[in-house]
Amino acid sequence: MKLSQTAIAFILLVAGAAQGESSLPPPAWPVPDIKSSGTRIQPVTGVTLGSFHVTFEKTTFNDILGALGKAPIGQQGDAGEFLMWVCYTVPVAHVRIWLTSSELGGQEYIDGMVAKQLERAETENSLCPIPANKAAVASIDNGIWLDETVERIKSILGTPNRASASVIYYLYEGKDGESDISSILALRIHKNKVTELYANHSTTN
Repeated sequence: MKLSQTAIAFILLVAGAAQGESSLPPPAWPVPDIKSSGTRIQPVTGVTLGSFHVTFEKTTFNDILGALGKAPIGQQGDAGEFLMWVCYTVPVAHVRIWLTSSELGGQEYIDGMVAKQLERAETENSLCPIPANKAAVASIDNGIWLDETVERIKSILGTPNRASASVIYYLYEGKDGESDISSILALRIHKNKVTELYANHSTTN
């Protein structure tokens, strides 16, 4: 199956995210040479932060701010390079989380996220505050999160589309009626455990 234009656009977008001028943008992700190769399940459709669940393409920025507390919204780019985000820091877990929206999100709906393991605990930052519900426990909807081992990830999602010692990458492309679905999960690996997590889910007609 040929990699869809939607998936290609998202990969290029996130690879350049750290170049934006807005405060605390999500980190850049390496652009892999990847092809859709029969991944049978969607690797990600949402994320749970504490008691709050984010469903990609359904949960809005207003929902996020209402549940997790006020935080500045950053944005950069336009058209296919547009990206909008809100950032939260969880000091007790040494984690920073960005909830993101691409052009397909219409400046309203969350359709992706980034999570990064911090090297040390960081104090509250007004540009990336502590969430109101103290979301120390988090995971994407298949149970995967930071600090997972590569072996456990493969036991849940199967063989990745691309894997190296530092990155594993899953891509699902399929149909829901007349709509095309793209679900992307990229994981940065250090010493056999996940240190960064990148996810996106999009539906197009």
